[in-house]
Amino acid sequence: MKKLAFTLAVGFASFAATATQTIYDTDGNAGRVTNYDNAAVDALVTQSSSAYDLSIYTPHFTNPAPCQAAGVYDVLSQELITTLNVSGKTLWGQLPKGYENRAKYVEATCTDEQGNRQALRHNLAAAPQLAFTSTINVSNWVDSDGFGPGYFQDVTYQGQLNVDNGEPGGFCQSTSLVGQSPKLLNERHNTGFYSDVVSAQGEAKYSARSGVLVNEVICKSTGGTTRAVEVWYISENQQNREITVETF
Repeated sequence: MKKLAFTLAVGFASFAATATQTIYDTDGNAGRVTNYDNAAVDALVTQSSSAYDLSIYTPHFTNPAPCQAAGVYDVLSQELITTLNVSGKTLWGQLPKGYENRAKYVEATCTDEQGNRQALRHNLAAAPQLAFTSTINVSNWVDSDGFGPGYFQDVTYQGQLNVDNGEPGGFCQSTSLVGQSPKLLNERHNTGFYSDVVSAQGEAKYSARSGVLVNEVICKSTGGTTRAVEVWYISENQQNREITVETF
């Protein structure tokens, strides 16, 4: 009986020694970097800003290949979305369509230099969400002089943008691709923010020759890149707006 008890105790101790310890994302937020203390890697660092192509760096000063396996999971359902490839200190792989708007996490199985296995978790945001609206008012039409097109002398633009990056480190920029309109975003939006609602109003200029005013907003996070492009078609008789929003 004592021999059996001893055997069970040794077996249990062996199991406990080799059991995988789960270490959760240290701050609980999605973000580029999750740092760890006394772990198989110093950090998990998301290098990509794509909803479909993921690359994560796993730095460690002395261990050239600390991780053996990794997967991406849905935060709410705990569903395994995809497994990742492991190449040295890099985890990489493709995510299928349909998960762009879901918060996710990476779980990497790694081994420290003492042989202890750990499951390290690193949170990823959903792709940035954009709600972009605008209006224009036009006045003082000038007829064509026979050399150039007719045009409105006065155009005023009012736009509103609601951004949810899903993480504190998300960032955005806005640009007028054709013509010029009041800038919706400023420098602070280039350096990281979770969410914001912004508006801008003022004078705008459009291309009279092509009859358009085109504005673009791009936001990036660990969950992907979202691009919104609005096109105002401006003629003497009507002004129509089209907008496209895509995630990649």
